[in-house]
Amino acid sequence: MPEHKTIQAYLETVQGQIRWKRARPVLVRELERHLEDQRDDFLKEGKSPEEAERLAVEDMGDPVTVGTELDRVHRPRPQWGLLGLTIALAVIGAVLRVAFLQASPYPSREQVMVKALASLATLGLGTALMLGTYFLDVSRLVRHGRAVYIAVLVLPVLLNTVLHPFYLTSLTTTFYPLVYTLWLYTFRGRGWRGLLLTILGGVPLAAGCAVVPAMSGLSVLLFSGLVLTLYAAGRDWFGIGKRKSVVAVLAVVLGLLALLFFKYLNSFLLRVLIALRPELAKEGPGYMGWMLNTFWKDVPPLRSISGEAALSVNAGARVFGGGQEMRPIDFSHDFLPASMAVAWGWVPLLVLLAALGVLLLWLLVKGLRQSYLPGRFVVLAVVLTLGLQMLFSAALNFGFVLFSASLPLVVGNFQTVVDMALIGLALSVFRGDSIAREEPAGPLQPRKCLRVKFEYQ
Repeated sequence: MPEHKTIQAYLETVQGQIRWKRARPVLVRELERHLEDQRDDFLKEGKSPEEAERLAVEDMGDPVTVGTELDRVHRPRPQWGLLGLTIALAVIGAVLRVAFLQASPYPSREQVMVKALASLATLGLGTALMLGTYFLDVSRLVRHGRAVYIAVLVLPVLLNTVLHPFYLTSLTTTFYPLVYTLWLYTFRGRGWRGLLLTILGGVPLAAGCAVVPAMSGLSVLLFSGLVLTLYAAGRDWFGIGKRKSVVAVLAVVLGLLALLFFKYLNSFLLRVLIALRPELAKEGPGYMGWMLNTFWKDVPPLRSISGEAALSVNAGARVFGGGQEMRPIDFSHDFLPASMAVAWGWVPLLVLLAALGVLLLWLLVKGLRQSYLPGRFVVLAVVLTLGLQMLFSAALNFGFVLFSASLPLVVGNFQTVVDMALIGLALSVFRGDSIAREEPAGPLQPRKCLRVKFEYQ
């Protein structure tokens, strides 16, 4: 046959006009299906196979024109604004970590230099990982959701002797909501069995957080997992009805939470009591809460730095000024936001929190607009993870000390790298939205109905 008179030759010419390599297989596959449907219609009209294929190709139009138009419409969608805001917040965090280490009691020059180099390395590694996940094809993760889930469970065991427990905890527990999302997606359309396996899939992840222990990671996993599962149930993801799905999720999840809290009830209530009334244990676990409450009593909206007297570590010395020894604290870590407020006033801190809130809200709004449902869930998992971290960190720094929490992109070198990788993955969803295609759902389980027949005699 002449050139472009066969479907294969036509597709090869169209593909040559599409510059985005990741888009080629998706668009060519859709075009091939359309051409085959047209060919089948001509075959039903009695045309020969060769003629039917030729007519289908001719009806589609010039392949160069079609390919050029597809190339114009389906291109990567750069996310420069979100990338820039993320990097800017990471830079601010790096500067603050070094600045407040210098304000800690008697830091050595070597400590400051190590912190500065670590923060610089964090920016480089975090940016590299963010760009790496930004160019990643999220659909591949979705297609291999169960394999990713198993790998994340096995990873801590394999790296236990290689990686420091602190870094291992940050690496695994921060990714748990995302991993649960991939696990959740594999059971759509699987009926009651799929719903049960979805919820049970969160148990090993929660157990991993409890064993470490990582109470902050466990809380993030439980809250985000509940929201994601309810969101899926509300869309009748499992094919058993929206109302039944939501009621079943709430019943099972609340039952598991009741069992968990019953086992750790006394410990949990004691933590909450000390968080609410830290002065009751100011010489023990309530020390930081009590100190923070003292800080916030006289922190003005703005203040200029006048030597070390304006820094929070010296406010701590004022608290223990009655001849008692101040406990050494590195305020460049979880309590950095409180240190920032005491040093410069609470307005700069609120501006920083607002900028981080804008980033998360921006991600959330764009994520909920995605037509690619798995991508929408991935973005939602990322926003929930970072958003809950931000809320817990704010509560911690305002004196409600329930468990440790790091402000995303600002506190912690390794944690910042992980946060940037998560944000890059969310941006990858936006970048490839024009070519993202959802796989067909699994077969719906037949609903069992009980029929009762009454006969009158």
